[in-house]
Amino acid sequence: MVLSRTNPLYRQKYWLSLFMLCLCCFFNSVTSSAAAQSTDKPGEKSYFSLLTASPGKEVWSQYGHTGIRFHDPENKLDVVFNYGLFDFSSPNFIWRFVTGQTDYIVGTCSFFDFMLEYQMTNRGVTEQILNLTQQEKADLLHALLVNIQPENRVYRYNFFYKNCSTLPRDIIVKAIRGKVDYRWPGKFKSLRDEVHHFTNNSPWTQFGIDFALGAKADNKADLCSQQFAPDVLKESFSHAMIFNDSLGTRPLVLQTLHPASIDPELNESGSFKVGPIWVMWLVFLTTGALTVLEIRKKKQYHVLDAVLFAVTGLAGCIIFFLVCFSEHPTTDVNYLLLWLHPLHLLYAIALSIPAFRPKAASLYKAVNLPFQLFALAGTLFLPQTLHPAMYPLLLSLMLRSMAGYLNYKQLLKHE
Repeated sequence: MVLSRTNPLYRQKYWLSLFMLCLCCFFNSVTSSAAAQSTDKPGEKSYFSLLTASPGKEVWSQYGHTGIRFHDPENKLDVVFNYGLFDFSSPNFIWRFVTGQTDYIVGTCSFFDFMLEYQMTNRGVTEQILNLTQQEKADLLHALLVNIQPENRVYRYNFFYKNCSTLPRDIIVKAIRGKVDYRWPGKFKSLRDEVHHFTNNSPWTQFGIDFALGAKADNKADLCSQQFAPDVLKESFSHAMIFNDSLGTRPLVLQTLHPASIDPELNESGSFKVGPIWVMWLVFLTTGALTVLEIRKKKQYHVLDAVLFAVTGLAGCIIFFLVCFSEHPTTDVNYLLLWLHPLHLLYAIALSIPAFRPKAASLYKAVNLPFQLFALAGTLFLPQTLHPAMYPLLLSLMLRSMAGYLNYKQLLKHE
């Protein structure tokens, strides 16, 4: 019997198989690491290759993955050096992840286990065999063996600049005796454009990341910065040439193979999903209708304000935290704080106090209106791209602030 990927029994077997695979990989990583360290001189027929796994569906896999394969038939070695390992059980993991203080681990596994993981999840793998001299192979092997030592294997992860793609690039390039010229400028204008490309099929993930990324993510990104994504590194290597005065010019990649490919029949058919743009425009239309009704009935809808400002206030708390306390790159300058700030949450809470509602509530919204107007106009000149779903959210706040301003003017007239 063939099970559909949407069948609950299929999913149970899938996750059980994946768990067993991870368990096997854990034990095999110890064996692979010991085997790799058993030799410090690569054989004549040995080679290194860059492995690039295609993006997956989970949030953490949407950018793909990179590994360095070392295949040495003479010494019976076939291992993959992996810079993308982390330990969920480490103390304060969630807090450290939020603050940008996550530590990743360099480890090894057999090539068979590496391939099995991606074949089980229907992801493709591209292998680029590197055009290295025997001395460069020895230097690279030595550097990798030093990296996986217990005192060296842990590193401070950085999403854009120090991850499973950039570290393999750096250690490979450092081992090469010559200059690597990529001869390719990349294909993204900014890091935000690149993130949008890889999260295009996950609109809510993209929406959330856009909240976190500040203005620096819109700066022009050079190729080195773009290579945080494994697919970009792979394409960079395919164009690269090595220049050496004594050895001449040679391509960095000797041969490209595809040991695993995606089976289209196993992909789940796409279905319509309600994304953030639809939701936010619905919020705007609802806010607009209730605001018109409020003006006609001359009655304040404090519940509407409490919900709207509480949600935006919570978002503002997250942005404020990332700006002030997080070590994540490109989050320290975020112009969203002009109109999404923690004070909205305090305002929503204050609405539960009857004495606050008559005048102070309208004054708060009136004071916020100029900042919101400036933020809307700022989309034309501020160096930060606004996600399309943020426009209706901003307009919703502006509507409520405008209603508050008009109400405050009426209150002043009657004094």
